Amino acid sequence: MMSKSPFKRMTVDEFHIKNIISTLHPIKMEHARYSISFYLSAAFISLPHRRKYDYMESVYTMKKTFTLSYLISVVLLFTFAGCRDNSELTAPVVNTGSADFTTFVSIGNSITSGYQSNSLYRDAQQYSFPNQIAQQVGANFVQPLISNPGIGGRIDLKSIDVSTGSVVLYTNPIDAGSPLNPSYAAPYNNLGVPGAVLADVLDTTSFTSKAAAPRTNPFFSIVLRSSAYGNSILAQAVKLNPSFLALWIGNNDVLSYAISGGVQGTYYVGSTAYPTPSSDFTDLYNQMISSISTTLPNSKVAVANIPNVQTIPFFTTVGPALAASLTKAGVSEIYYQKNNYSVSTTTPSDLSNFTTIITLKGSPYAPLIGTVTGQFYRDFGINPALHGVDTTKAFGVTSANPFPNLLVLDNDEQTLVNQTVSDFNTAISNAIRGKSNFIFIDVNKTFNEIRANDSTGTYFNGVIFRTAYISGGLFSLDGVHPSNQGAGIIANEFIKKINSSFGAAIPQINISTLPSSINFAKAQQYNRVGLPIVPPGTYNNALF
Repeated sequence: MMSKSPFKRMTVDEFHIKNIISTLHPIKMEHARYSISFYLSAAFISLPHRRKYDYMESVYTMKKTFTLSYLISVVLLFTFAGCRDNSELTAPVVNTGSADFTTFVSIGNSITSGYQSNSLYRDAQQYSFPNQIAQQVGANFVQPLISNPGIGGRIDLKSIDVSTGSVVLYTNPIDAGSPLNPSYAAPYNNLGVPGAVLADVLDTTSFTSKAAAPRTNPFFSIVLRSSAYGNSILAQAVKLNPSFLALWIGNNDVLSYAISGGVQGTYYVGSTAYPTPSSDFTDLYNQMISSISTTLPNSKVAVANIPNVQTIPFFTTVGPALAASLTKAGVSEIYYQKNNYSVSTTTPSDLSNFTTIITLKGSPYAPLIGTVTGQFYRDFGINPALHGVDTTKAFGVTSANPFPNLLVLDNDEQTLVNQTVSDFNTAISNAIRGKSNFIFIDVNKTFNEIRANDSTGTYFNGVIFRTAYISGGLFSLDGVHPSNQGAGIIANEFIKKINSSFGAAIPQINISTLPSSINFAKAQQYNRVGLPIVPPGTYNNALF
């Protein structure tokens, strides 16, 4: 649970033992229990039995035989207890109150799916927030597992320079993983689809068509597979007739606009991009809730809202570091391009307080400010002349070669994003008001509270968290999706609300037992600026 101070520190040995045991695969855990029981039995044979036998040899043969038989029986009892099939044991009964998890289903996007570090892969899917909830209540929860390192181009950590704090990242091939259970003969319980927007929940368009341009999203076909299971995300959920449904959708209706610096969106007027209009979002959300209420009248439903983008490190990492670098170099302002190709300026102070945001996608180009370069345009295959840019001029410090719009979320764009998030969250809470089977989880409030406490950190089960990139522990390496532990924190928010609303007593997840999400690559290199070294194009195929 959230608290201001950590619990009692464990010793080093306690820490290592706890983490070794907690990270064992369940099957291996059973093997560990077997080994412990077996060695206890062997010790009993070699010590108590032998000594008792030697003593009885000098007394009565009958008594000796009886004692030996007794001891052998005890030894066999211990041994067979150690060898027993623990799968036959009855799991502890969890009090779920009036909530029934006989059939637990989740609907959502990449966060629901367990997508981390720019990829959907098995090791992260195991810690998706709905799967962590399922583990707490003992529910069967089937997910569309993908072999490591997954699909999407997983980001791994190459190196970290402890003296400077700079890190180097590595991106795996986009299609390095493959589905592990595509022939599962029913809809998956986890229907989180990376890249899904609100409209996709009800959309009956062919799944395979979404793999083609302009969406180029393979996950609809991977997660939904066949219209025989239902021709939409909601239809497949309904086919399972869930007794409990987790619903978290709508993030991408604003996030796709924000992460692209306002260049791309879910709604267009001519060539100008916007987030999904609030009125459209409200209508679609109401339609979805109405459909769920009608088709699943007896289901309990937990609904989550949309976090503020300024709580995630994709938007909060580069600006302050760049501001410090510019100040040290005596640069008072830099130029950046806006959506209409006009040019504006921003100051180190603006970057520090996020009046102007440089996204994590801009990390490879921030160190190039002041040099004569067209690296960004080469990396993205863009003709700079079409944007009125002269790459023979110094990058970022001249109006002729400004910092690219794709990498900047300026104050006007932030205003639109913040208002949109507020409107969406109002629509979500209003849609379920007065519905006794529906509960509301304010994830936005939780993330805002953690962000507000970044100076001191927020403790969960003795582990400190901040929203900082990598070191904060809350987010994976793409700076958007929660880490294993971050997903556990989200799962606990659901559990707390379920407990308070439905009279349940589901135990919360011990966040300190969850493993890190950071994967290490082998090569080493360092940079001269205190920014993460993100290879160009790392986030180009990201599906949020």
